[in-house]
Amino acid sequence: MRLVAAAAAVVSVGVHAADVVLHHRIFHPSVPDLPYLERAVISGNPPTIQLLPEFLANLDAFAEALTQLGEDAGDVLYQVALQHEGDSSSALWDFSSVKACHLSKASAETILLHLPSSSDLKPFALDYFVSPIPHDGSCPQTKSDISPFKAFAGQIKNMNTTILYRRPEAPPLNDTPLPRPDLRTPPPLTPEGEVVKPVPEKSFLQKYWMYIAAFALVILIGGGPEDPEQSRRGGGGGGGGGQ
Repeated sequence: MRLVAAAAAVVSVGVHAADVVLHHRIFHPSVPDLPYLERAVISGNPPTIQLLPEFLANLDAFAEALTQLGEDAGDVLYQVALQHEGDSSSALWDFSSVKACHLSKASAETILLHLPSSSDLKPFALDYFVSPIPHDGSCPQTKSDISPFKAFAGQIKNMNTTILYRRPEAPPLNDTPLPRPDLRTPPPLTPEGEVVKPVPEKSFLQKYWMYIAAFALVILIGGGPEDPEQSRRGGGGGGGGGQ
């Protein structure tokens, strides 16, 4: 097994980092929980991982248990657990899971250990990853019927293992208030809970028909028939001037 040093950008844990004991098992929701078996011990800074002598025998036992379950490897989980000091039961351990079928093609594994603070160097939680994994998370297609645990056992000597420690991170402090987003006013609703439909906009004639009608009425009245009396006066004056 090849160990990749933990990234300094994540955290430097100091020379007195506590030893970490990892356990593993397989899990399927349709069967009772199987017991955890010891997997490895992580110690030192930079961290090193030491697989326990029974590790390969455990993988063989997992392969046999998978056969007895009669379940597809895509439905079975491989779980890695973190033992806490003082825990009375493995049910209190923190664990991380990957699909058992992904172990058959795994060429690297990453163990991320979470620390409670800068001064407390005893991890309280872990995340376990293997790669490569298809983007959709589907099980890889294999031509042989070999158990993924037996394939994993054959690859573990050349496996790249990365161990990372991570402290809790707080968001950066900023005295400048953030701009408030512009929130849209929700549309009005009817008593039945439906959105009130807006009133359609009136046309030009619908808006100003009263003014147009009044203007037309003025035109009609101003252009009416001539006064008969005024016409007779005009006609008489013309006759007298001719005598």
